[in-house]
Amino acid sequence: MLDIKLEDLDTLSDEEFLELENHVARLTSAWKIQNMRGICAIFHDDQHIGEKRHEYSVMHYPGINYEEMVARRMKPVVDNLEGNTLIHPLTTPVIEVNKENNVARSVWWSIGIEGLSKFRETPMAIISLGMVPTCEIIEDGEWRTLWGGWQRTTKNEYHAGWVHSMIPTNMRPPLTREQDLNFLGKYAYLKDRARMPVPEPPHKDTFEKFPDEMDKEWQFVNLEN
Repeated sequence: MLDIKLEDLDTLSDEEFLELENHVARLTSAWKIQNMRGICAIFHDDQHIGEKRHEYSVMHYPGINYEEMVARRMKPVVDNLEGNTLIHPLTTPVIEVNKENNVARSVWWSIGIEGLSKFRETPMAIISLGMVPTCEIIEDGEWRTLWGGWQRTTKNEYHAGWVHSMIPTNMRPPLTREQDLNFLGKYAYLKDRARMPVPEPPHKDTFEKFPDEMDKEWQFVNLEN
């Protein structure tokens, strides 16, 4: 079906043409999602705190507290932005869009550089690697993020290396090691264990096996019971 030429279009049945049209629409959606997520990654940097921006998170989905989400986003975790930076481009997306073309699941890799100076001390140069599993839906006629977030793989001082250095999630109040490992570092690299294969990218049959858009279990299919 996908190998047809332009001159073959007139030979398609109505059913085949609609199937092709749906496939093209879903490919276009994947492109729109990549652009949307790229814009969000640019505004992830702390230097954009407080700037007015177009909203790419859901605003009206049942159970989502939009006001709380925005308030959390506006809270800086450092005293001053001097010496601080947070750059995390998203790469290698695996995106699956459902047949109705209104829900998508995706997993992205992100390797970033960070400069961290909480209290105007000499900034630390940090290199960080992680994955971002997400679910996107159509709201108000455009693709927006329903849920998803950073899952740390490594986060270390640049010259120390991730085997000897692991920086916890930057929070206020500071997290304990145990809290951090139960939060964004749950599946992070540790030198004394084999890293778990999470998240698994969405497969072609992801919406057949996990029809509920709020179901996150598709990420964990490789974990042992």
